[in-house]
Amino acid sequence: MARAREFNEQAALERAMTLFWHKGYAETSVRDLVAFTGVAHAGLYKAFGGKEELYQAALRHYDTTFGNMLFGPLEAENSGRADIERFFAVVLDAVKTERFGDGCFMCNTAVEFGNTSAAILESAKANITRMSAAFRGALARAVENGEVRPDLDPDASADFLVNAFHGISVLARCKSDHGRIENAVRLSLDALE
Repeated sequence: MARAREFNEQAALERAMTLFWHKGYAETSVRDLVAFTGVAHAGLYKAFGGKEELYQAALRHYDTTFGNMLFGPLEAENSGRADIERFFAVVLDAVKTERFGDGCFMCNTAVEFGNTSAAILESAKANITRMSAAFRGALARAVENGEVRPDLDPDASADFLVNAFHGISVLARCKSDHGRIENAVRLSLDALE
């Protein structure tokens, strides 16, 4: 008879995600993962596979947790400019409270992996695609409702906001001055006027 797992997989995944997010893939050893999650190597391997599979599971968990929190309101059928402003307000608050002190895990992944792992980069690309589509939908509704300037191009503006978010992520990761990050957010939102 197989033994039941003696640890909470979701809690272990959450802890692994936090460690990978903070240290990156290359700088996180299996020993680090064992120490940080409190789960033996054999338990992690059995539950998630190797280090790369655990990293991919951590990325999916991040996308579900933070993606739904940030993009969910933008993806709603009635989203508009207020939801875009809320998105950036949540990001700013997370930067100030250090919850986003390591930047965006997906952005960090894209920078760390470059072109070395198609499977891992697929998660980062999918996240960017989702963010862009969420912004695009909210921007199109904002144009329809007169909440932004009438000549605003939702496609180009969505790409701009995605890039603004990733720039903010890099600033957060390098512990840039909060005023600089606030300026980036303000100017990004001013571009919608």
